[in-house]
This record gives sequence, C-alpha cells and structure tokens, in this order.
Amino acid sequence: MIQVILVLNKIECLDKLITEFMNNGITGGTILDSHGMVRTARDFSDNLVFDMFREIFDIDDTNSSKVIFMIAEEHQVRTISKIVNEVTGGLQNPNTGILFCTPVIYIEGLRKNKPHKDVEGE
Repeated sequence: MIQVILVLNKIECLDKLITEFMNNGITGGTILDSHGMVRTARDFSDNLVFDMFREIFDIDDTNSSKVIFMIAEEHQVRTISKIVNEVTGGLQNPNTGILFCTPVIYIEGLRKNKPHKDVEGE
C-alpha cells in the first residue's frame, strides 16, 4: 500500500480531479485546506526576507491550496500521476502543485478489508 499526497495549488482543478479519480476506480481519501509556510511566516512577521521569498518563488497570496491524502495500491500510482498531470496541465508548471508517495507499513480501518502483511511481531 502507498500513501499518495497531492498538494494542489491549482484548486480550480479539484472537482475534475475527483471526478477522474472516481472514474478510474480510485476512491476514498481526505482533502484538507492548506497554505504554504512562507505565507504563514510572512503573515506574522514584518521581516523583509519573507517578502523577498514571495517574490522569488512567485507565491500567490490569493489562493490557498488543497492537500489530498489517498491510500492506493502500488499499481494505481502511475494512473493517479497521469490523471493529475492531465487535469492540471502538468505539475512541472509553476504554482500547480506537487505529488509524492510514501510506503504504508501499517494500516487499520480501510473499508476494503484485504489482508495485509503483518507488522513484525504481530
């Protein structure tokens, strides 16, 4: 099992992404509102360094981002990546988002009760 995390800055793509995920059998997940660390730091600091970071990284203060957490089978990761890049126009474009995955070593509570490898000692 793989944890797929998409930080989506191009939030206007969210509805289409969810639709395409569902159409491809990728169901379930959690969506959270978020915004970047530089924006937060700038909001409570008068430090000009944060304004400089905003300019350098072309940070858009008007939009928040969404973080989508999904648990997927390993074979679904390429499909998820393909959908995300097609719907967003490509994650290589500035202010679009990032997608990354981490292995899941233990999980409980999924609706699909497929057998998983036991955690050592259990």
